[in-house]
Amino acid sequence: MKKFTLAFMTLSILAATGHALAADPVPTKAGSGTINFTGKINNDACSVESSDMSKTISVPMGEVSIKDMGTAAAPIGSGKLSAENFDMKINCNKGTKVSMIFQPKKADGSGLVEGTKVLRLIDGLGAAKNVGIALLDANGALIDLTSDATARVENTLQDGNTTLKFSAAYVTTGALDTVVAGRGDATLPFVLQYE
Repeated sequence: MKKFTLAFMTLSILAATGHALAADPVPTKAGSGTINFTGKINNDACSVESSDMSKTISVPMGEVSIKDMGTAAAPIGSGKLSAENFDMKINCNKGTKVSMIFQPKKADGSGLVEGTKVLRLIDGLGAAKNVGIALLDANGALIDLTSDATARVENTLQDGNTTLKFSAAYVTTGALDTVVAGRGDATLPFVLQYE
């Protein structure tokens, strides 16, 4: 009987060991890594509806003849508007007083034509010379881009939405015989401030 018990115990141990070995295999590591999530949570009370995800607004200026341009001092006196009544739709909390401030002198801006209130074109191969871009308010008045105090458009939103209307015109910034035709691109950063 002892032999039978010993044999039975041996078989039981072997069976248990075999069952343990047949259990789920231990996974083999094939590598590891990390997922990084990045972003920013803000509390913006206002947003520009017509901009893309990078808050960029594109304004097509078309093709304009030098003879049809006004001057930096009188953009529409004898000249034509290149981009008439382009809109910036602003959404804010009700009753918010919002200011849009244009900042051409920021690092990502085109800058100003020296001695004027108008935006300088981006230099480069094929760029027009002695030409700038005048930004006009909804009434057709030149917006002075020389400082934050003068390059500001304000509005109080009664229902939370408003549309700011602007126009733009290519203007000559030097004597007419020194103007050279070419590309007329520029960049004008802006910020929204609200109270």
